[in-house]
Parts: sequence; C-alpha cells; structure tokens
Amino acid sequence: MRRFVGIYNAENGLSGELRYVLGKLTSDKSKKCELCEITHGLNPFGKPSWKKELSNTTVDFHLLHKNEATNQQIEATSGLPSILEFSDHAWIEVFDARAIAEMNGSPFQLFEAIRGC
Repeated sequence: MRRFVGIYNAENGLSGELRYVLGKLTSDKSKKCELCEITHGLNPFGKPSWKKELSNTTVDFHLLHKNEATNQQIEATSGLPSILEFSDHAWIEVFDARAIAEMNGSPFQLFEAIRGC
C-alpha cells in the first residue's frame, strides 16, 4: 500500500493553533497553511468534509505538524505545507504548497489528486 504524509506549515499544540488562527485573521503569509484549509480551516475539530473523505479512502494518509516531522521528511519538501509519499525507502514530495493551494480547500480534490499520482 502506498504511504503518504501531509506536513502542515504549523506547529502542534495550543500555541501553534493560535499562531495559525492569528496569522489567518491578519493575512500573515508566513503563517499560511493551505493544507490546514483542507483539513480543518478554522474548525479545531476538523471539517466534516475532511473526516468524510478520510474515512472513505483506502489511501494510507497521515498528518504531521512541522515540529512532528522527521528531518528526512522536512528535507524532502520544497517548503511547507507539503504532501510526501514514501517510495523506495525515501520520502518524495508529490504536492508542494502551490499544488495544495490549487485544491481550493477541498478534501475531495486532495484525495483525487493522490489517487491520480
């Protein structure tokens, strides 16, 4: 089974979530996280559409905050957020921040793109 990981441009924990929300409200581009828009937006419990797509997929997909990712995962990105696939014993970036932004916050589009890559 193919294995994917999405890495947020945000840190875990309450302070990380607060920085994300404040950055979103103030349009601070350094705090922008297109993957956050797909999975939860401003809802700390996750978008219902995200939960539905995740429960309906057969894709092995996990999410990490940037301070939870391994050095190998971070080194495989061109920047955050990013979606990586584990292939041939290495992490490979399959979607960069720009590609994730083009998914327009849609969990459906994310999983369609993963299935198509």
